[in-house]
Amino acid sequence: MYFNPSYKAIPFKPDPILGWRFIPNTEHIVTGNHWYAREFSAHVKINSQGFRDVEREKVKDENTVRIALLGDSMIAGRQLDFEKTAGQILEKRLNNELALKTGKKYEVLNFGVPGYGVDQINLNWDRQVAKYKPDFNFIYLFEKNYLRTISKTWCARGFLGIDSFGNNDRKCLDVRPFAIIRKKSVDWFDIVKYRKQEGFNATTRSLDFFYIEPENLKKIKQLLKTKKNKVTFLFLEKLPLLTFPPMGYQKFVSEQNKYIEIEMNGKRTKKIDRRSFIRSYLSNLNKKIVQFSKAREEEKQWDQEARYTTGSSNDFPSWITTNFVNLKVLQDLGNYIKKNKGKFVIIDSFLFHDPVIPPLEFASTWLKNLSNFNSYGYIPLYEKLNQTKESGLSVKWEYDPHLNELGNKIFADEIFDYLEKQTS
Repeated sequence: MYFNPSYKAIPFKPDPILGWRFIPNTEHIVTGNHWYAREFSAHVKINSQGFRDVEREKVKDENTVRIALLGDSMIAGRQLDFEKTAGQILEKRLNNELALKTGKKYEVLNFGVPGYGVDQINLNWDRQVAKYKPDFNFIYLFEKNYLRTISKTWCARGFLGIDSFGNNDRKCLDVRPFAIIRKKSVDWFDIVKYRKQEGFNATTRSLDFFYIEPENLKKIKQLLKTKKNKVTFLFLEKLPLLTFPPMGYQKFVSEQNKYIEIEMNGKRTKKIDRRSFIRSYLSNLNKKIVQFSKAREEEKQWDQEARYTTGSSNDFPSWITTNFVNLKVLQDLGNYIKKNKGKFVIIDSFLFHDPVIPPLEFASTWLKNLSNFNSYGYIPLYEKLNQTKESGLSVKWEYDPHLNELGNKIFADEIFDYLEKQTS
């Protein structure tokens, strides 16, 4: 075990718009959360622009087809050495095979940042990705991306170099931007007034109000019953989209500095020893059991009203609201890409990550509907991943939820097949 050391790394810095991003021109090692590297030990190098990629010229020649991969840690692929990530597998295959047919050169740029929601991916595209003028923009999506979009907080201790905050069992820091489809944000006075008008006091019933006007949500629910997808998306297009910067940015900066000084001995990487791992593991075990129990209880209510929860409280809006806020952000991103003469392709992985949860089928269906309405590309990646898993082959790590080498290869092959069809 001592020959396979495990490391804790804080490779992210606070960002006033995006929430956080990789620190440019840095390197770190990713080994998982155990006290030794039991599955992988990957060297991660961040380029001068703050992404896990080689250096890329912003201006490309006319003979180059440029592909951008958008998403979170599933795109960054930090559990693997760079050449084994989906983007690099794809780039090599395109230049070895498809280039012979098209005479083109292919570049696949990796813009994945761990922990990002759809709103952060959208902001990242506008701030960084657009400069590279990609011809194709592939976005990897699953349930966590959606939940992050409607959340202001980060609650995982240490990942971003911050400790837990808050009272009771909700210990989070407001480090995320967040999106709403309203003309203006609401305050607690608006909420109290709304509850009084509606004649109820349940907090969970009023959470949707933060993200969408009640009359607009009511209209969407009516349209869902009619199954008129075109009318639904035309209505969604007319709704305003507001994105707010992280409210806790300054505290994020100061608390990360404090965490690194106290917990990391002033460095951004440290070796995990067995003793400290066991203490940390035991202290968090009971909390995880309690959160899991509460989350399972919430699932029982999904037949009545689909709703997600962090496990500590009913602190997310309804699944319909969560979906349509995200669909609006995706519409916004798709419009930006089209204006820049790029192609937008949605990679749907909803039914792979946790296929037993009924609301995920709703999300997957509406991603497909969105793609059809807006003429986006659509890849149901979950189908191939699930088929491979059912055949007895593992596409994820045993102790880590990310795609392993086989999973990344399947991911790359699905994009290759899509691009090959575009040229035929």
